Amino acid sequence: MKKNTSGFIIFSLLLVGCTPSPIEKENVYMTDPNDTVQHEQVLEVVEDTSTVNVYHAETFTTEGIPGWGYRIMLNGELYINQPHIPAVQGNKGFSNPVFAKKTADFAILKIQQGFSPPTLTVEELDSLGVLK
Repeated sequence: MKKNTSGFIIFSLLLVGCTPSPIEKENVYMTDPNDTVQHEQVLEVVEDTSTVNVYHAETFTTEGIPGWGYRIMLNGELYINQPHIPAVQGNKGFSNPVFAKKTADFAILKIQQGFSPPTLTVEELDSLGVLK
């Protein structure tokens, strides 16, 4: 009987060593030599903060283009520089910084949903009310 228990423990330990996910593992322990092997599943939560992206929008005016544009910063670095209204013919800026900021915030939302670059349509801009 002792031989079978030892074989089972070794087999169980081998299974633990072959766990496919580094997040899940199984602890094997014995409380009493006469008891059967008990299993406890332990979940380790590992947070990887190196992939957290922080987006920030700012508005600006430029010489030569009437109106307002926006910049989207990613982790403090310039990601998108949009000096004019996207999806609209010509080089015209937004009529005020509030509309530019609202559009930039919508573009950030699209980026966070996986649309990169965040292509904006006239219909989306119209629904935001920023084409006035």
